[in-house]
Amino acid sequence: MTPARSASRRWPGGLIGTYALHLMETAPIYGGELTRRIEASTHGAWRPGAGAVYPILQGLVARGDAALVMAGRRKTYRITPRGRGRLRIVRERMRSGGSRFAELRGLILDMALPADRARLLEVHLARAIESVVLATGPSDLLLTSGQKLRLRRRAAALLRHGMTELARAAAPGVRR
Repeated sequence: MTPARSASRRWPGGLIGTYALHLMETAPIYGGELTRRIEASTHGAWRPGAGAVYPILQGLVARGDAALVMAGRRKTYRITPRGRGRLRIVRERMRSGGSRFAELRGLILDMALPADRARLLEVHLARAIESVVLATGPSDLLLTSGQKLRLRRRAAALLRHGMTELARAAAPGVRR
């Protein structure tokens, strides 16, 4: 058995399964809701079908990470203590190696045609800025006021540095 195959058996659904557990922390979900939330979070770029979502939810139940609950005729899924533990582990891995997740954009750029790369980078930059603005906005759902202040300051510093680098790269005679 290959390592990738083994990993997929240890963690049903990879990203979709993890996101499902994340959503279940707040309230039970059903498959169609999971699909709509993924579509909304990806700005319509990804909408997994029922053929992908339901086997993942069933896999989470089979592992004991989620429980199936009937709400009338609708099947809903809720997180179990075991699922909360798994989600804690994933979040710790994200915290300790978070930059690795951000670096996955390199795969997308490698697959893109050279003519499309500039536009993809523009979209990535716009989404990153949009995320910081959303996270530091009036809602207290994402960050505390102290975290917002630190993020605003760090984002401003990174933008200033980036603008300096862009100006330097655009200067005549400068080679990088």
